[in-house]
Amino acid sequence: MSGIIDIVIRVFLYLMVLTGIWLFSGKYILRFFKKENKKYRFGVKPVRQADNKFKAHIRLLLLLTMGRKDDNSIFYFIFLSIFLFFITFSVFTGLFGISIYFILMSILAGFFPYIFLRFRLKSLQLQGSYEAVKLLSELTNMYKISSFNMISAIDKTIGTIKDSPLSKKALFHLSLKVKEYSGKEELQSAIDDFVAAFDTEWATLLGMNIYESILNGTNVSVSLDDILSNLKQVKSSIEKDKRANYEAFTMVKFVIPAVYIISIILALKFFGFTISRFFYYQFNTGLGIKLFITIIVLSIISFCVMYLLSKPKFDY
Repeated sequence: MSGIIDIVIRVFLYLMVLTGIWLFSGKYILRFFKKENKKYRFGVKPVRQADNKFKAHIRLLLLLTMGRKDDNSIFYFIFLSIFLFFITFSVFTGLFGISIYFILMSILAGFFPYIFLRFRLKSLQLQGSYEAVKLLSELTNMYKISSFNMISAIDKTIGTIKDSPLSKKALFHLSLKVKEYSGKEELQSAIDDFVAAFDTEWATLLGMNIYESILNGTNVSVSLDDILSNLKQVKSSIEKDKRANYEAFTMVKFVIPAVYIISIILALKFFGFTISRFFYYQFNTGLGIKLFITIIVLSIISFCVMYLLSKPKFDY
């Protein structure tokens, strides 16, 4: 028991030291990165250089999941990733020494912000896919009311669509971009961001119709009606799959904790362990810590995967 308390105290001290370093130096780091923004506060904002693939990917990920796309948000994201790696690596090294396993776990901790955003994006895309019928119905109606003016239809749909927050958010960002585009590439980029918010076949088809209508003024009402009709046909089969997958997820989420509890019971009953001895080997030895961390990581991965699979995406 004293060993566990010693580990907790040491971890706490490491966290306090690293937090103190951040509190002392963090403001200077942030001030350095914000210096360029302050220069243009009262002047003309400079033209932003084109992002490389990595930065563009992170910017889009932050926009779709957190509604942020400024350079400061990208910096915070990268800084948090590096900070998590170093703090995890420092704690593991101080407590257990350097090993390949703990280096890999530290790298995994550094990737946690990215993994979280990817999981959140998949979750939002999954939820947003079920807004398809409402989105298509409202947009098609507004498109016809607006005399087949797609930009006007998008604006009207934002104001009238109900119980579809993700669709409204995606349409709002799309509306801002299609009013300012200056060429085919910018329009296509705006459409791609809209489609990425759902990542479905129906969203791809909808994006193609929006692009064609805005760029060439083509009447796409018949095509929109076809997409909506197909979505209504697959709705019943999707609901059946959703119920079946949810039942499987409900079973698995209770099995994983039960397996760990059963392992403790078996150790006590068949191997002559006591509770204190079991927890000593679990948390006071390198092998026990590695096993425990592995169980936690695999359990989290299992829960995330099962959550995404428990509800099929609403698509063709």
